Amino acid sequence: MGDNDRTVRETVWVGGLHDADGGREIEHNLIQVDGVEHVQVELNEGAVTVDYDPAVISGEYLRRTLNSLGYSPYVRY
Repeated sequence: MGDNDRTVRETVWVGGLHDADGGREIEHNLIQVDGVEHVQVELNEGAVTVDYDPAVISGEYLRRTLNSLGYSPYVRY
């Protein structure tokens, strides 16, 4: 993870992620959000893993961002 010891890693699964273009769109948009340090998209899994600083950004905000891009985010427990 990043240099920040507060960094957390969250994986969100998204409906509607079908191709590499969608993966690049997600990476491009999320990496620009303040507090986001790393984004990894797994197309086969339909998963997006984000390392971020929870003091700067919330997981809920990241999920709303995915939703605004046209994907249906959900967290598996």
